[in-house]
This record gives sequence, structure tokens and C-alpha cells, in this order.
Amino acid sequence: MLSGTLPSSLFTLPSLEYIRLAKNKFRGNIPLELFSLHSLKGLSLASNKLTGQIDVLDNGSISQTFQLLTNLTYIDLSSNSFRGDWDLDALLSSLTNLETLILANSGVSVTTSNANHYVNPKFGILSLASCNLKVFTVSFRAMTILKHLDLSNNNIQGHIPEWVGEIGVERLLVLDLSNNSITGTIPNVFEDWSGLEGFILNGNQLEGKIPTSLNKCQNLRIIDLGNNHLNDTFPSWLGDLPKLQALVLRSNYFHGGIEASSTVKSPFPALRVLDLSNNGFVRQLPSKYFQNFNAMKNVVKRSQKPEYIQVGRMYYSIIVVVKGTDRDFKQILIEYTVVDLSNNKFEGYIPSIIGNLNSLKVLNLSHNSLTGRIPQALGKILEIESLDLSWNKLTREIPQTLADLTFLGFLNLSQNDLVGPIPQRKQCNTFQGDSFEGNPKLCGLPLPKKCSERPQEPQLEGDGDGNGDAEESEFTWKVVMMGYGCGTLLGFVLGYLMLSTGKPKWFNAVADAAEHMILKRQNNSIYNNISL
Repeated sequence: MLSGTLPSSLFTLPSLEYIRLAKNKFRGNIPLELFSLHSLKGLSLASNKLTGQIDVLDNGSISQTFQLLTNLTYIDLSSNSFRGDWDLDALLSSLTNLETLILANSGVSVTTSNANHYVNPKFGILSLASCNLKVFTVSFRAMTILKHLDLSNNNIQGHIPEWVGEIGVERLLVLDLSNNSITGTIPNVFEDWSGLEGFILNGNQLEGKIPTSLNKCQNLRIIDLGNNHLNDTFPSWLGDLPKLQALVLRSNYFHGGIEASSTVKSPFPALRVLDLSNNGFVRQLPSKYFQNFNAMKNVVKRSQKPEYIQVGRMYYSIIVVVKGTDRDFKQILIEYTVVDLSNNKFEGYIPSIIGNLNSLKVLNLSHNSLTGRIPQALGKILEIESLDLSWNKLTREIPQTLADLTFLGFLNLSQNDLVGPIPQRKQCNTFQGDSFEGNPKLCGLPLPKKCSERPQEPQLEGDGDGNGDAEESEFTWKVVMMGYGCGTLLGFVLGYLMLSTGKPKWFNAVADAAEHMILKRQNNSIYNNISL
């Protein structure tokens, strides 16, 4: 929390080798005395409020330049508000001992002639995020032991070069090319990146398929390819990556059903963030994957100190739809688990097994074609904070179990076919009408429509995970009604015959006719005498 300007006397110590003043509130210019400190090996001024013009080359006696600080091995000026144009080729040629250069969000612009200049073979970290870089410079090709390459949020255009696989051979941990204008396909050249932990290419114009050579990168923790033009089926083979924590494929052209790989017995065991939203996935929700998402079950904090998803030495940042809006997480807690399958073409029922993900924080299944009832098992996700099931074709009542989700801060069940009263207790009383609008048969606060006094048709318990379950529920109700009207013994006999003979059509017709006659003779008090 140190503040004020940097004292010039600090930089006059003749043998000073390392200056680390990161994460303070210093403001103003860097003292000129710094640029005469030839003994300096490491400089970190990151995350302050420093300003002023700083350059690489010596353009005059009053210029602030790093060109003569030839002993520097480490420079971190990130997250400040400097000005200046840095020639990357000149910098790397002058500072031949440099191993780490971090200028991300420093205010400095980086240019290059894209010539293949000599670079220190020990170069390990290069972070040039938000530096107005326009090309994928060929100088990177010589950085054979690079561990971290961050070129995100620049103006890089063109294709990813085929020689990208030569960068950091066997030791590269992070490749972040997100939020550029990169086109073409992702080259299939990653067999040698056995140590790769983060593969982040979101926010480009990439086409084609996900390269299968990523399956060789068994240490991958993050794969973020969202917001591109990729056209592929779901890469089920990625389920074999034992350490994968985040898989983000949102806003592409992925299509087809999400089928589990027959060669992967326990897919995605470490996954904490799954975002497949805004694609063209069809058919059923992936029940088998829900069953194996062990990292979303019974998450226990290992310490009081917050832990975040990291790749290499850097925190992973992500945009997640929370409470109906995009939320930018600069760093995401390791226990903040997310499943977002919204804006696809999924059909069928919501599987009850999703309730086993009891540490899930965000569940978004909105804008699909899901049918059936909302599973009561969702009430077991006690940690959930945001639940969006809107714009589907869900039916039946809202489960009372949702009212017990004490951490639920956002609920959207709008634009479905839900019926009956809205639960009037606990957490459900905290939501506004827009959480339930678009369901004409819903009633009760916060909607203006009041519920009638007449009891509704009783329902059988169970979540109905498929059409078979729904049919069986309806069929069992017929047997109960017939048993009530015709005598318990006769009802059981009829039920036994129908179940044992596979419900032949002629018998169903007889049962339906008998049921119709019985219902006609019974008054509304029948509903008060039946206990489910």
C-alpha cells in the first residue's frame, strides 16, 4: 500500500541489483537515475499507477531508455500507464541477458520488423498483452525453452505459423493468443508440448477443427477456444486429459450430439468449468459426463487463503454468464464451478443426476428445447448461486426443493410451460416477477395471478428423466384411479395384467373407457382423499 512518487535516491545505490516494488500505489514518472544503474539485474514495478514516457533506444540526453542496462535479466512493468514505442528487435538485441519481459497492460506499444534476430537462449517468459502488437514475430521461433507466451489483446492478424510448435519445445506452459484477429486453422503441431498447461485462443477468427495432437498434452489445465468460427463435433477425446479444469468452446459452430468416448472410462475427472454455450449441439444433455464431473462434487476448501485456477505462474481469466449478464473474472476461485450449455438445441429431460454436482455454483441451460419437469434433485445443489432454465419447454410444478437453496441469488424460470403455485417460502420469496414470467399457468406471488382454492390434480413423486418415466407415471395414475373406483383388488389385478402383458392397445382402450366413466361419476372430493 505504499504511495507517492518513487524517490530518486533509491536508484543511486551503486551496487543495487534487484528492485521489486510491485503491487503498490506509486505514481508519477520513473526517476532518471534508474537508467544509469548499470548493476541492475531485476526490475519489477508492476501494478502501480506510474506514468511517463519510457523508450528502448537512446533518443537524446533526457530520454529514459533501457538500452544501456545490459545486465537486466528481468523486467516487469505491467499494469501501469506508461507511454512509449518499444522496438522488440532492438530490445532483445541490446539486452542479451534478458530472460523475462512482462509489459502486459503497461501502456507501452511494441513494434517489430519481424526479422529473425538473435535472442538469449535462456529466454523464459514473454508477456506482451495489450501492447498493440500486429504480427506473430519470427523472433519467437528462437525461444526454444520459453515457458510462458502471452500475446493476448493485440492486433495480430494472419495465420498461426506452422513453426509455432518449435517455441518452448517440451517446456512451454502457457500459450495465450486470445483476443486478436488471427485467421485460418489451428495447426496440428503440439505433440512435443508435454508440459503445456494453458492453451488459450479465444476471441479470434479461427476455423476448422480442434487439433487432435492436444491429446498428447496430458498436463493441460485450461483449453479456451471460445468466440471463434470453429466447426467441429464435440471433442470427446479431450475427456482423457486428467488435469483439465476448464473447457471453454462457447460461441462457435460446434454441432451434433455430445457423446461420451467409448475409450475413456472416467472422462473429465478434474473439470470445474464447462462452457459450451452458443453452439449447435443437439439431442440429450450429456448425463454420463455429469456422472463423472467429480471435481464439481463435495468441494472442500483446503485453506482459508483463496486459491485460484492458475496456468504456469499466471491466473486464468474468464467471462462467465452469471445472473443473466457477462461477468469478467480476472481470476477465478478454484471452487467456483460452472456448467453453461445455454443457446443450443438440446432436447429431452433434465437428468436428475445433475443434482449430484452439489458444489456447482452456476448452472445455465437456458434457450434450448428441454421438456418435462424440473428435477427435484436440483435442490441438492446446495452451493448454487445462479440457476437459469429459461426459454425451454419445461412443464409441471416448480419443485419445493428449490426454495431450500439458501445461496441462490439468481433464478430464471421464465418462458416455459410451468403450472401451479410458485413456492411461497424461503429463497423463492426473494425473486421478482421476471424470474417466472412467460408461464401462463403459474400463479402466486410475485406474479399478479392468484391461485384458485381448488386443489390441483395430484402428481406422483419422481423426476421423470425420460419419456419412458413420464409414460410410466401416467400409466400408474390410471391404475390408481381404476383401483379407487372399482375396488382395490380389481385395480391391482388390472394393473398386474397390464404390466405383465406389455400394455396391449386393446387393454389400454378398455382402461381409458373405464377411467372416463369412473371420473364422470366422481366429484371433486376425490382429489382430497388420495395421498401420494
